[in-house]
Amino acid sequence: MIEIAKFFVDDDKCIGCGKCLAVCPGNMVGGDVLRFENNRPVMVDQANFGWKGCWRCQHCLAVCPTGAISIFGVSPEEVSAKPDPSIKEELAKLMQFRRTCRAYKKADVDKNVIDEILKAVSAVPTGGNNRSLEFCVVETREKMKELYRAVFGDAVQTSLFGENDDDLSALRLYDAPHLFIAHKAVGDRFQDGAITEMGLAAAYFELIANAYGLGTVISTYSAEMLTKSKRAKEFLGIPSDHRMLTAIGFGYPKYEYARGVKKSKKINRIK
Repeated sequence: MIEIAKFFVDDDKCIGCGKCLAVCPGNMVGGDVLRFENNRPVMVDQANFGWKGCWRCQHCLAVCPTGAISIFGVSPEEVSAKPDPSIKEELAKLMQFRRTCRAYKKADVDKNVIDEILKAVSAVPTGGNNRSLEFCVVETREKMKELYRAVFGDAVQTSLFGENDDDLSALRLYDAPHLFIAHKAVGDRFQDGAITEMGLAAAYFELIANAYGLGTVISTYSAEMLTKSKRAKEFLGIPSDHRMLTAIGFGYPKYEYARGVKKSKKINRIK
């Protein structure tokens, strides 16, 4: 069965402004994806996907000022509206407030909260909207214990957890009860792009998780340990040819911070 874009224009709403044509990536790189016919946008070939075809990006739906365009069965009513301008101040505060969390409550995060975070982080950008980036989430503390055993072997029962069978610190995730990983197959061509995508996913996830009041810890060491463990990758469902850049532990923070901090970075400003 051939996939089609299901590009649809509501003639009663379309004002013929042409913004959808102007922002279409396929059009921008020399393709013939959207064009005007009778002062209305049409998709030339609804089954043509790729560099000079439809990128599946939904830019046309997003830019339409009157909500006239639907695509892939998604209507304007199903997606979020433009955020309030005040978000810029709150986002700046959040970036200053975020801390690496190294102490967690021994409780699972509400599954509905995890669902909302994953829904938001699914919007992370990928090069050319390739959407081949994948996520893995460990959703319970009990499953985290199984992951530790996959990494360190059955002896972890006594050597790591001890009598209480409750210390999840050996992966340097500081007893975080949950784990988030963005992973992707990395080939010789454009492999830096894949690394960038994984880094962006980590940044998106951390900020969104912090916005929900969760603590996070980003660890490249943990990612390296998990990458080296065949049993761990099998447990997590991560293909053998996929790479992970970071692992992010998260959960309810044991200690609440009262304020952000001030940091400085060297900035070369070209005026």
